Amino acid sequence: MFTVRSALRMNQRAKEYLHRLNKSGEVTRVHWGWYYLPEKEDPWEFLVKDKGFKVVIKQSAASVWNYDFIHRDIIHLAVAEQSYKNALEGFAGKMGWDFEVEYHDKIPYKYVNIDGLLVQTLETCIVDCIADWAFTDAFATLYYRRREVDFQKLRESARWRRVSKTATRAWQIITFGCGLLNKQQRRSVCKIRETASVPNELEELTREAIEKVVEFA
Repeated sequence: MFTVRSALRMNQRAKEYLHRLNKSGEVTRVHWGWYYLPEKEDPWEFLVKDKGFKVVIKQSAASVWNYDFIHRDIIHLAVAEQSYKNALEGFAGKMGWDFEVEYHDKIPYKYVNIDGLLVQTLETCIVDCIADWAFTDAFATLYYRRREVDFQKLRESARWRRVSKTATRAWQIITFGCGLLNKQQRRSVCKIRETASVPNELEELTREAIEKVVEFA
């Protein structure tokens, strides 16, 4: 914040300029003689500061875990209050941000606190990305966090989940992809000894995802 008096020291027509800037929204009058320069907040900074209960999920959670390996402007969130969902989407629209907000009576996602932000857990995030065909997000997360992944939890989460609109289980994709990672890296990157075969279309997409991760990680 700053005072009109300090602005007048820089320019004698400061009052006139501030009046115009206030009308255009460039500055905000907060009290008699005081103005505020609105900050152009980053959506992630806003999410940390905002006190409403929300969880970062799916590909957006993956971007937190894998250091934004694939940058996506859309941010996926889950909330437990319908009015808060509406408020988030409305505010995001005004700010030019793209929030995709899910409402649930009870949040179905497991989550942890990361630097003040609730984020879907590492293992369930990987599985959801696989289920949503976001294979590169999933394997980038798995690769970068390979020392932190609980492979038993990953197996439990992925065993019965299927890739959307297919009969292929997420665990099949994970085991097949991990086999490729281990082979390309010539070492045990993933602590999975199982092997699996997948349909041709999914095999091709998995190979493409692994190639991107190995090339750019």
